[in-house]
Amino acid sequence: MISGSELVGTRGQTLVGRLPADRLVKLWCTITSGVVKRGFAIEYRDLEPPRTGIFDGLKIVIDPDVDFEMQCFVLLHLFGHSVQWIAPALAHKLEALQNTADKERFLQVLHDYEQEAAGYGLTLLNDLGLTDLRDWFTDFAATDWRYVERYYREDRIPPWQECIVTGGPKLETLAIPPLVHRQVEVRFAF
Repeated sequence: MISGSELVGTRGQTLVGRLPADRLVKLWCTITSGVVKRGFAIEYRDLEPPRTGIFDGLKIVIDPDVDFEMQCFVLLHLFGHSVQWIAPALAHKLEALQNTADKERFLQVLHDYEQEAAGYGLTLLNDLGLTDLRDWFTDFAATDWRYVERYYREDRIPPWQECIVTGGPKLETLAIPPLVHRQVEVRFAF
C-alpha cells in the first residue's frame, strides 16, 4: 500500500498520524490546560459528520469519535480560529472571509485565515513549552489546508490520506492579541 505522503509526491516519512500514544497523552493534557487557562471551555459531544469540532467563542467542542491525534490538532486549530473571532483587533479580517464572492479571491482569503489560525495554535504550543512539535503541527496545518482547499475546489470531501503533507511550509508564531470572550456564531471544522 502506498502511504499518503508518497501518494501526493512528497519525500520522507510524514509526522501526521505517527505520534506515539504516550506523546499524544502528554500533548493533550498540556494543550487542554493551556486552552482552559486562556478562558475557553472544552467539551466532548457527538457532532454530525463530517464535523470534527465546533467553536462559538466561549467553548471548543470536539467529537469523541475523531482519532485522538486529530483531536489534538483540532483543539489547537480551533483555538486559533477562536482567537480570530473574539479578538477585537482582528475583527476587520473577518469581513473578506464572509463576503467574498469570487472563488479564487475567496480561496486566498481562506488560506490566509487558515494560516493565521495555525499561527495562533503554534504560539500556544510554544507558550506551553512544546516546541519539539513544531514540525508535526506544521505538517498537520499544511495537510488541513490541502484538505480544505480540495473541498472548496472539488465540492466534495476528499480522502484525508490523499491530503497528507510532509515538510510543509514553516508556520510563523503570531502574538495572541487581547481576547474578549463572547459568544459568536457556531463555526466548525470538518
